[in-house]
Amino acid sequence: MVRIAMLACLLVATTSCRSKYQPQTVEVVDPGPPLRVLPTMRVLDPGMTPRVPLRYRVEPGQTEVLYLELARARAMQAGDQSGQSGIPPVQLEVKMGPASPTPQGYIHHPIQITQVRISEMADQMSPAEREQMETMLAPLLQVQGWSEMDIQGRIRRGEFRGMEDVPPTLRTMLGNIRSALLTVPFPDQPLGVRARWEVERKVQFSGVWVEQVVTYHIEKMEGEQVELQISARQTASPQSLGNARLEAYQASIMGSAVVRLEHFTPFSEAEATSQMRIKSQTPTGPQLVRVETRTIVRLYPEEAAKEFGAAEPPEQPEQPEQPADPEDAKVITDPSKQKLKWQ
Repeated sequence: MVRIAMLACLLVATTSCRSKYQPQTVEVVDPGPPLRVLPTMRVLDPGMTPRVPLRYRVEPGQTEVLYLELARARAMQAGDQSGQSGIPPVQLEVKMGPASPTPQGYIHHPIQITQVRISEMADQMSPAEREQMETMLAPLLQVQGWSEMDIQGRIRRGEFRGMEDVPPTLRTMLGNIRSALLTVPFPDQPLGVRARWEVERKVQFSGVWVEQVVTYHIEKMEGEQVELQISARQTASPQSLGNARLEAYQASIMGSAVVRLEHFTPFSEAEATSQMRIKSQTPTGPQLVRVETRTIVRLYPEEAAKEFGAAEPPEQPEQPEQPADPEDAKVITDPSKQKLKWQ
């Protein structure tokens, strides 16, 4: 009888617990992509006094438009055969923002390529060449994403969509621009005029792991504006490259930049040269391919483009221009806004 009573009490207690503590569903928020590994930064010379900490101060809600112009020439040799190719001056219009602060204190901003323009050199192309050029550039209008940087200009997180359809050569060019020219990372310690520091990181371009060292040298500091000289070198050890093998790679970049600490967009320009050797397997046996590339890049904010247009008006009246539509990946030709000259 006592045993029956104990079982009854246990059943009542169990039933009471079940009714009081119901299982709950917890919603797990996607944290997004992980934080990037910070590059190694070394101050070679802190510069002259006075020295100040250089930090970005982009206001919440700030939106900017950046123009990116680039041109490329390439020479390739495989055995007894050789050839040349290139990209005539191309202008990308990139919208950055609106800026918003994150709980970690980073500056978050969306990024989208809104228009692509090719220079009047395209008029010298045959219809087939023109179509090929537009087909290569059109996927750029699908590229959009976001980036988060800290107040020292170091990219902490980012995510982009649409890059998979961009040709590997363009992806590599955009990667070099983003890692060396678009944002200048500043060290912890205060800097003055003639300061020099290095930023070393390992980056991946089109499946190739590259060691990159960028050196920055301050020439002038005035208010929120910093003028710098930039040089970079890239090397890659032998590694697999799809069905081929990269035997050697080296590149150098020389340029300059004017950083405005209250803005995303800098004024910068650079010239890059690279040499690459690739060994591929052909039906007749192994073949060594040598590739040499020269690239010219210029970045400037929208207000600089307006100043340029006002100072040098086109000879012909400017026609009204419709914005590029990502739906049909329209490529717009607007020679009047081209500043880059390819020689």
